[in-house]
Amino acid sequence: MQQQSFYENNIPIAISQLRRDNQIPTLCQYFDGGQCRVFKVTFTDGESWAVRVPLFVRHASQDTVIQLLESEACILRELEMAGFSWAARLRGCSLTFDNAIGYPFVALTWIPGRQLSWSDEFPTRPLRNKILAQVAMLHASLIECTKETRGSSRKHFTRIIRNKARRVRDGLLPEITEQDCSDQMNILSNVLLPELDEAPFAVVHGDMSPQNILIDAQHNVTGIIDWGFSSKVPFQQAACFPRFLQLQNLDIAPSSTLLKDRETYIASVRCQKSPEVALKMIQVLSSDNADFQHCFLESIISKGMHRRLARNGWRLSSCEQGSNGKGNGNESRPSWSVQHHIFVCCIASLMMMLLAFYIRGWGS
Repeated sequence: MQQQSFYENNIPIAISQLRRDNQIPTLCQYFDGGQCRVFKVTFTDGESWAVRVPLFVRHASQDTVIQLLESEACILRELEMAGFSWAARLRGCSLTFDNAIGYPFVALTWIPGRQLSWSDEFPTRPLRNKILAQVAMLHASLIECTKETRGSSRKHFTRIIRNKARRVRDGLLPEITEQDCSDQMNILSNVLLPELDEAPFAVVHGDMSPQNILIDAQHNVTGIIDWGFSSKVPFQQAACFPRFLQLQNLDIAPSSTLLKDRETYIASVRCQKSPEVALKMIQVLSSDNADFQHCFLESIISKGMHRRLARNGWRLSSCEQGSNGKGNGNESRPSWSVQHHIFVCCIASLMMMLLAFYIRGWGS
């Protein structure tokens, strides 16, 4: 996209057109995110809005930028209708570059709070556990509020990989090979949990990182911001750990703190109101191959992750997970039917031994 003129001083006028009373707000401050600059405007009645302007979307056409904002607006409308209370409410939008500020924008309710500060050292427990419990609750709530039957997840991912392979053949993805796509297709069935193939799709935030989690002074989560990467995806993808509980470096094994955080998170999921959603989430989160499964599913839509895993032979060397790694594939762990068969054989053998002792004793 070519450099576009941006008229920041016209934001109050543009926003006034979204209100019935046409009140012109005061432009207070702004914050920069990955794709958008977020302006805070305040009205005379004390109400504040957040105005998201996509100033930092690189290498995209104007139509693509508009589609990104339109998708975010649609997700926010769905969340409001579903009663999900941790997202901002959409107050209006302008999905065109032909407006007073020269850029498309969305206007949202302002969520009070400060960005979460999170590292292996801070916050300490029990505050750490308090935050994890809240994020687990809103994660389960997000899935419950937005779940929708859309068919097979395997067919969904297969279609995406095939479309990607076609683009590779057309020369549109020069850093990816057809062999990469073939490998990805062959690995897919080993990564997907078959019992979740027909599970509902649900909204995933896409970047549940500390800077997008707002908290108050008592470490209560007040809201989740920046839904620009959100989309509706298969359950196994929607249920993955939030960004701040994922591997931050694929070459480094998870720390003891991260492993403890994940245990706490899974325990919190178990306590959620919807047992059906919670049980399915636990299947995903408790998988021995969870990190690779997440990275692999991300690689289907992320060129960067695709290249990273392909170069590494479709493995995570940091934790010995991969297409043939720990916890992946039925050969590494007996199926329920095999375990049941072994159990029955053991019981039968024990009964035969007891019967033999009984007969021997009777004969004497």
